[in-house]
Amino acid sequence: MLMQPIRDAGAIAPGLNLFSRQLQLSAGALDVVAGAQTVGPMRRGLKIGVLLDGGVSLTLDNQPTLQIRGAALFIAANAGNRVQQRAGLSAGVMRYALTQFAPDFVVNEFGGQAAGLLEAAGPDDARVWIRPAGPAVRSVALQMVACPVSAPLRRLYLAGKALELATLALDEIGRGDAGGRSRLSRRTREQVLAARDMLLADMQQPPGLPELAHACGLNPTRLTSAFRTEFGMSVFAYLQEQRLLRAHAMIASGEVSVASAAFHVGYTPAYFSVLFQKRFGISPGKLR
Repeated sequence: MLMQPIRDAGAIAPGLNLFSRQLQLSAGALDVVAGAQTVGPMRRGLKIGVLLDGGVSLTLDNQPTLQIRGAALFIAANAGNRVQQRAGLSAGVMRYALTQFAPDFVVNEFGGQAAGLLEAAGPDDARVWIRPAGPAVRSVALQMVACPVSAPLRRLYLAGKALELATLALDEIGRGDAGGRSRLSRRTREQVLAARDMLLADMQQPPGLPELAHACGLNPTRLTSAFRTEFGMSVFAYLQEQRLLRAHAMIASGEVSVASAAFHVGYTPAYFSVLFQKRFGISPGKLR
């Protein structure tokens, strides 16, 4: 799983196995300790989850650390076993719904785009897509957390909701072309990841698209296309998401002001406040 309880606050379905263990499901609320780390395996398959609130960092093997901040949809595909490290970004209750489908189930029952995500990851790699969770995805995740049916019917209810969540999530990712293109060559993916690292290294004054493309050895059109294939979003959208996530963590820590966080990630305070409100549903000042 991408997440496990750091301190359990009452999961509705902790590690529930369904469809002869082809689907594992967990949903509920976790009481998270900021900075607490968990290291463990990421088993083969397709993980689809929704983080409704709170935040975690995720590191796969030696890849750069990703931040997942609710409300967020995340999908991870890996055809081989990986090592993952998770840590709470801030203290508090975190509500989530997480499903994990075995590779054979994905290929036999989902097919098409879902199977393509596993194929794109390859046997020696893992790919992760993170984006804001839309209303439909959030609604299903909330239903899974609440699980309003009586205990004897919970397995059946949650199995249906898990399939519904997977359908909506794959549809959202598909509209971003995450799995609809051919797999990038190893060289092209290395160039795209180098471009990603350059963006994250200096969020205050990141390179423009032409400069970024030249630095990683691609032309702007090819970089734009390959970046969308790898991350499911444009270069600009990815940079904006990572800027907002980093600023959120800085403000939530209480160590910097809203204005300082805005400047740190390259925004003026006024424009930053608009983007922050749209992304997280609250003003940055209320986060302190």
